[in-house]
Amino acid sequence: MWRPRSVGRVIAERRLRFAGPRKGARVVSVRFGQPVRSPRPERGDPWWCPVEIRGLGKHSLRPIAGEDSLQALVLAFEFVTHVLPAEAERAGGRLEWLGERERLVFANILSAGLARIALQNLIEGLASAIDVLENGSARRTRAAKKIVRQLKALVASGGHTSDPRRIPEPTSKRLQRAQQKHSRSAATR
Repeated sequence: MWRPRSVGRVIAERRLRFAGPRKGARVVSVRFGQPVRSPRPERGDPWWCPVEIRGLGKHSLRPIAGEDSLQALVLAFEFVTHVLPAEAERAGGRLEWLGERERLVFANILSAGLARIALQNLIEGLASAIDVLENGSARRTRAAKKIVRQLKALVASGGHTSDPRRIPEPTSKRLQRAQQKHSRSAATR
């Protein structure tokens, strides 16, 4: 069966940091070639996405097969994400990209989780601000009431709004839950 013998036209490249206890850090280069098919494809022949790896031992070319060009490319990304870290461990180290080791190609789940927690903290802080504005001894001015309405809508939307200049009136039960949670935490202080 035909397979590519070179990376061909490079469509993407990632430089990873290999950190090992013995030799220190070095760069591992991963280059993705454009998915290709046999020069004379027959029915059922796969597409191939060549993956070239340099800096992790011997220079290697790994053609990754798929049913179509997109699947070959996605499987090549998955190969780098899942197989390359194991090869780095066998070589006595670990791979990192931007200081992260969890996912070398696709979005980092850890960072997304931290962003979610930060947003949750922001929403709870806004709920607290609403409580202070509503129940504090501050003068009830028209501007303060407008701010309270906007903050309530922001909390109710979970921080998402299509137009940052216009925050819709609250319609969600999320605001009620946030206020109840804040009231309970304030009562235990």
